[in-house]
Amino acid sequence: MSSSTFAWIADTPISAWVNSSGTIWPTLESIHFVSLCVLVGSLLIIDLRLIGFYRERCASTVQFLIRLSLAAFVVNFLTGALFFAGNSPKYLNNSAFELKLILIMLAGMNAIFYRVRLSNLVDTNEVTRSSIGVGYLSLLLWSGVIICGRMITFYAR
Repeated sequence: MSSSTFAWIADTPISAWVNSSGTIWPTLESIHFVSLCVLVGSLLIIDLRLIGFYRERCASTVQFLIRLSLAAFVVNFLTGALFFAGNSPKYLNNSAFELKLILIMLAGMNAIFYRVRLSNLVDTNEVTRSSIGVGYLSLLLWSGVIICGRMITFYAR
């Protein structure tokens, strides 16, 4: 990512707001972290179900967890966008941030594959090779997102 492409972000009212108080950034971090816990916790239950750790029919529970994880993702996306607006130089040309975005996109594609090809399994006790692969891949990708998110600070230029 080119720094000049995103240089204008530092001059926006959103950036000014994020940096206007010593409490806004830590509050956003807290919201981001709690929302991430909800997101990953929900996905952990869904993924373990896909892998076969719980084979009972649980369509209503899985549907609730999917809605919960989507809501948590939206909160994380919004707080992440505020972080980027508040300190774009920290994120530009940051390999940990770039890898995090790639992993999130791959996790999204994995979720779409689940929705299109495997969502019918929640009302059965069936476990397939595809469901096992999707479950493990999701766990791996979201673990990578968490690690990369933590590493952003250490790779900031």
